[in-house]
Amino acid sequence: MTIRIIQAKVEDAADIANVHVSSWHAAYEKIVPAAVLAAQSVEKQEAFWRDALNKKSCGILVAVAPTNEIVGFVSFGPCRNRNAIGEIYAIYARPDYFRTGIGRLLWEVARQHLQDAKFHKIIALVIINNHAARSFYEHVGFSLVPNSASTFTWEGEVLDDVCYEFRFDTRNK
Repeated sequence: MTIRIIQAKVEDAADIANVHVSSWHAAYEKIVPAAVLAAQSVEKQEAFWRDALNKKSCGILVAVAPTNEIVGFVSFGPCRNRNAIGEIYAIYARPDYFRTGIGRLLWEVARQHLQDAKFHKIIALVIINNHAARSFYEHVGFSLVPNSASTFTWEGEVLDDVCYEFRFDTRNK
């Protein structure tokens, strides 16, 4: 299977939203409260991604299957709360493409973009009980930041996350 990783366009917002919502429902069903999942809608996510793509507020790449369907995406850019650090904001694949290597392909292209932008470190915040995502980040070279557990509120529910980091200066030069 040949997957192409390309720059997302505004016209891709609906497809990105479909991937986002379907992957959230599949991946987080037993991890986050039902209210959080119930609040996720394709319409709301489409508006979010359309706005992000129009504003070019972050890098957004999509994974395109041989059928020309968007089956995954990654968004990335400067860290939201730390200077001179890059961040992976989101990386998702459609549930029928889980564990096919699409996440790794998306990560590798995003990593190159962040390295080209002269970031020396990248972080990713991961919901603490999302063991599949934590395993993914560890597998591609991220390390858990000690004592990084924190809480955040999503759709009125308090969730816990941890921070992972990838350093260019110690890996994959």
